[in-house]
Amino acid sequence: MVTVAAKIQRDERYARARFVATICVGSFLLFLVQPMIARMALPRLGGAPSVWNSAMLVYQALLLAGYAYAHWLGRFAAPKQAAIHLTLLVLAGLTLPIGLLSAAPPPNANPFLWVPWLLLLSVGPLFFVVSAQAPLLQRWFALSDHGDPYPLYAASNLGSFGGLIAYPLVVEPLLPLSQQRWLWTGGYALLVALVGWCGLRLQRSPAESRTGQAPAAPPPSRRTLAHWIILAAVPSGLILSTTLHITTDLVAIPLLWVLPLGAYLLSFTVAFSTGRRPADMIKRAAPLMLLLGCFGVFADQGWLALVFGGISILNLFTASVALHSRLFESRPPARQLTLFYLTMSVGGVLGGAFCALVAPLIFDWTYEHLLLLVAAGWLMRSASPLQRFAALWDGDALARRLTIAGIVALPVLALAGKGVLGLPSSSNVNYYAVCAILAIAIVAIGNSLLFTSSVAALLIASGGWNGSSSAPARAK
Repeated sequence: MVTVAAKIQRDERYARARFVATICVGSFLLFLVQPMIARMALPRLGGAPSVWNSAMLVYQALLLAGYAYAHWLGRFAAPKQAAIHLTLLVLAGLTLPIGLLSAAPPPNANPFLWVPWLLLLSVGPLFFVVSAQAPLLQRWFALSDHGDPYPLYAASNLGSFGGLIAYPLVVEPLLPLSQQRWLWTGGYALLVALVGWCGLRLQRSPAESRTGQAPAAPPPSRRTLAHWIILAAVPSGLILSTTLHITTDLVAIPLLWVLPLGAYLLSFTVAFSTGRRPADMIKRAAPLMLLLGCFGVFADQGWLALVFGGISILNLFTASVALHSRLFESRPPARQLTLFYLTMSVGGVLGGAFCALVAPLIFDWTYEHLLLLVAAGWLMRSASPLQRFAALWDGDALARRLTIAGIVALPVLALAGKGVLGLPSSSNVNYYAVCAILAIAIVAIGNSLLFTSSVAALLIASGGWNGSSSAPARAK
């Protein structure tokens, strides 16, 4: 009996290693190609934030298409899923080595139209089929009956982060573009072999796995689907709004977009990991980091811009961990895994579309960043890290009175010293008002309504009332 148990444990360990390796290689290639294509496109498209935001929207749309394809494959038996996916991998591989079309944009080209067209035709097939492998292989892992597949998403995003930082640190300094293209081609061939290995092993799955069928389960409600979409949309939007805010309002540094995207990817690794202690600790600290990030949104002078630029990226990470942890905690059974990731991807595209397409049309400044910070404050729903204050929000009459009093006081404090309603403008009054708002916000952690109101008031008091009028216009 001991020998049989040991063999089962060993097989599960090897299976997990096999799937983790395959998922990591695919995710590594997926995010290695993004800076590589950016490097190829730079001479033709330039490095304006609008170009990067358009490119990110294309990647998110292709990711959505890949996740939809992975969800569609679930209707087939597991071996047939493997056959279909391997066929598409081989067909997409016919477009290798990877590169951009030779077309150049006209002088008056709109990046919101030209960039998506160029990227879709150049790398669309490869990005689409590789993007599907993370949810698809998690589904295969679940069908093989080797345990909870969701922590494999942490490995996927760790591989993505590795690809993202490997390019500027290793690939770009050591290899010319021609060799980079062939390096990626070799990695793609390795991925096809690994996917084939995982797919062939599905033949040895239990009968239920071989048919690809599972006991019927009630589908998620519309409320649950909307909940997943919103929790995914806000961090996705925050990547773009944080990048745009830093590069246009604080400091412009080449390839700065790598840092917010890297923070976003690492947030998934923490939020979906098996060990919950790091995620729980970051969730408790996230509201405090959000307040610090809001306070520094308008700090655009000298060294303060660099400091608060770093804080903005750290705030993106902690807020994303908090929201992605809520996604992980609400995950469905494994048989609904691909629907879960598809819904998350819909949220990612919506968040990206809001920042890349909608915001430039309706805002002349990065107001979307402020709106997303407020939304993050509402969605965190974190308990207070200070036990003394946590007891205030137990839902009794005192909690309701304190909430009402705070909501009434916050608008007054937000506008204090701003010269509103004929009152004199005073920087001293505004300073003390900001301190009072911060104090209320810290106490309000654990009370979603009051904390969110405090975040909005803090943004107004610390510069939102008149800061946008003196800030540079958004980059087009």
